[in-house]
Amino acid sequence: MTVTLARMEDMSLQHWIRGALIPLKWVERVTNVSLVYNSDKQRFEAQIVWLPNFLDEGRGWVYFDPVGSDTCVINSIPSSEQTTRVTVYNELGVSIDSSNYIINYIDGAIVASGVTTTPQGVPTTVDFTQYYVSVIDGWPGTNPPDTPIVAVEMGAYEKEGLHLGPGRIAKRNVTIHIFATSSSERDDLTEFLYDSFYNRHIPVLDFREGEPLNYDGTYNNSWAGDILQIHGNDDSLFYFTKVKAEPINFRGEWTDLNRWRSKVTFVMESYRQGLDFNVL
Repeated sequence: MTVTLARMEDMSLQHWIRGALIPLKWVERVTNVSLVYNSDKQRFEAQIVWLPNFLDEGRGWVYFDPVGSDTCVINSIPSSEQTTRVTVYNELGVSIDSSNYIINYIDGAIVASGVTTTPQGVPTTVDFTQYYVSVIDGWPGTNPPDTPIVAVEMGAYEKEGLHLGPGRIAKRNVTIHIFATSSSERDDLTEFLYDSFYNRHIPVLDFREGEPLNYDGTYNNSWAGDILQIHGNDDSLFYFTKVKAEPINFRGEWTDLNRWRSKVTFVMESYRQGLDFNVL
């Protein structure tokens, strides 16, 4: 199957937002949640009911340890699974070593090494960090997850010459749609994202061997976070230009989804010397 550079850039942007940006400030720590065994799926599932629902699309449990800080946002995503975000306890309240279970980060579930138990006891409760903000690809549609939502929409793009001879600049227009639960949350989330994109660039990562999570929600141990190498070309970076934030105040649209909206727009520019190997 053909894989394009545009696809790698799109995935790099979305994973950077989800794996590096949002966990800086927009996640929640939840403790002492009961685990109940599901015999049909042979796993222990976290029991939690409040909103926003961590089982929504674009949420789940955080699978990387904290990276960066309020004043320093890293320009890539980690290459190894978290060790501090999820802790499982047995019936005596003693933590179980992570080597004795596998985590399903999408469904919020624990798969024990002994199916119904582990060498250190039965998984009974769990502490975890969940995504408060849902990060999704494209417009939320007719059945959206609970707000707040960050929806990443790739728009029109074009290419132009970089200099005389081979070489090009690819310019891809991006809109980050923000759907919040209040005007203050909208303003804070918008400013946070704007500052994260302003005067910044990130590398294009190589997803040809998979993403950080497998299709079943477990961590992909083959994930290395490598920068994309194209025919020996190591200039796989793109830059955010023309970054603009815009609150949307349309009082006639009083739905839960659209009441507190904004967007951050920018152009992603990538530069390639020599031939344009767009198909990987």
